[in-house]
Amino acid sequence: MGEAGDAARSVVAQFRRDGFVAPESAERAEFDVWDRMTPGRVLLVALRVLLKLREEDGRTDSGRPMPGLTEEEAGLMIRTLLGDATAAPETSLRDLITLDRLLELLISVIVEESLSEEEVDAVLEAAEESCLAVGPWDEGDDRRPRFGELVDLGGLLVPTEPGVKIQPMTWDGSVVGVTLIRGRTAIQLQAFRALGDTSWATVREDLARTLRGRGGSAEERVGPAGAELRAVVRIQGPPGKDRQTTRALGHDGPGWILRGFVTGVGAEPDSTEEWPYTTFQGTVVRMSPDPSGNDKLIRLRWPESGL
Repeated sequence: MGEAGDAARSVVAQFRRDGFVAPESAERAEFDVWDRMTPGRVLLVALRVLLKLREEDGRTDSGRPMPGLTEEEAGLMIRTLLGDATAAPETSLRDLITLDRLLELLISVIVEESLSEEEVDAVLEAAEESCLAVGPWDEGDDRRPRFGELVDLGGLLVPTEPGVKIQPMTWDGSVVGVTLIRGRTAIQLQAFRALGDTSWATVREDLARTLRGRGGSAEERVGPAGAELRAVVRIQGPPGKDRQTTRALGHDGPGWILRGFVTGVGAEPDSTEEWPYTTFQGTVVRMSPDPSGNDKLIRLRWPESGL
């Protein structure tokens, strides 16, 4: 088991022993960090695995009442953890999934299933492996999958499939991003160098502030690719058609940040479309040296024959 899995096991052990989340466990879990693998993410995935197994047996309850939650709230939380997109917005609005509630539910299931310490370790290890197998990827990462078709654009290698249109984004005479379109959904991808203390968290905060300052709205959610912004932005158009719904995705890599803007049907509040997320998480970033030392953009190379 790796570092995140070991930390997750320590958090579980402390909660089982004391019945509450100690400050050091809360700090160790990093439960509010969702754009990289943390012990909190391992715990969340482990709980999802156990709940899925219970669901396959026809059991969708927590096993026992959850302190501090009504039956309806506990049901919302469990449905969200099982992947019910209709329950997720209300669960997020009420802030039902917290570290202490997650651990309470996890321990409840462990006790209900009479899992041994070795079995709990096996679940945590499987959850950690699952977290490791998710991109986006750095080109030098040996863990990245080697299957599937990728279009080589220099700074980005993007996954494609039949029916997907790929269009360049240009600025100042060079290609600085790419837009992939499938049906009525599009995702725009751009990679940046992480200069100074820049991270997806700081970019996300600045982006939300900018969108709100321009008359739009933005709220943070946790999606399949981690922390994201779900926003409504102002666009040019007649009254009633001057707003566009978008989802802003992001990921911190070694020295880079990948950002994705999802628009169209896949960005709508009730959308459960997986394609933009699998495209984002399947993207590989190739960061070449920057001779100037201050170019934030990771520029792309468009094939001379086009796509």
